[in-house]
Amino acid sequence: MRHKNILIILLCSLTLISCGQTETKERIDENTMNKQVEKKYKKVISDPTNKLTDKVENLEIEYSIWGCACPQWIKSKDLKANDTTVKFIDKHFYIEPADSTLKIPIYFQPYRHKVKVTGQFYEREDYPKGTIEMEEPMPKAKVFRYTKIETIDNPNFKPDSKVETLTLIYNTISCTCAQWSETRFSNDTDNKTNYWLEPANDKLIKADTLFNGENLPVIIKVTGQVITENGFPKRELVKVGQDEAGKVFRYTKIEVIQNGQKKNGR
Repeated sequence: MRHKNILIILLCSLTLISCGQTETKERIDENTMNKQVEKKYKKVISDPTNKLTDKVENLEIEYSIWGCACPQWIKSKDLKANDTTVKFIDKHFYIEPADSTLKIPIYFQPYRHKVKVTGQFYEREDYPKGTIEMEEPMPKAKVFRYTKIETIDNPNFKPDSKVETLTLIYNTISCTCAQWSETRFSNDTDNKTNYWLEPANDKLIKADTLFNGENLPVIIKVTGQVITENGFPKRELVKVGQDEAGKVFRYTKIEVIQNGQKKNGR
């Protein structure tokens, strides 16, 4: 009986050692595989020898949403042209900023905006400089390197929301986020919604410039429409992240009701 117990203990010990070795081997294999994947997808696939053409061009371009890792920009004129001799996707190309300060702004939304760029195409079909190989293969295409960029409104965009007039108050929230909410919900946190505001044209008062750091309350009345439920106004935004996207109200009329101790904007 004693020998039998010893045999059982030895078998259990061997099983535990074997299991432990198997688990360790699996961890090592998994780590090795992860490192191989990381190494594989750090490969730069753009061609550093590709040169720019001599022709400087000014293009108005739009963004197409594909379900693939494909070139997504197309000239507005090519989008309108009814040319069936060229596949639609073959009219698209990649774009590349000349430096990091020329990135597409955070407020850009394909259905709301177009982009004007100045620059040159590369001589050969390629990928934007510094493109890393991905698991999904990317097709080569023309690449446009731009030195200037301007985001403009898409005239074909029509908001689905109704035109309404809101009385809004400026909230001094300590974040780079939407600061305006309706006065009627000031004490109703359950129904309170904060809005980003965007003037419909440059002739209108820019609501976000009214608060100077001291002049509370700032109350305005604006007429317009919500143009996106999850976005940003078309203006320069500093240190703003995607988690701060929200309702954007584009106004065509604005009236200052109270500016600090001054009423009616006086």
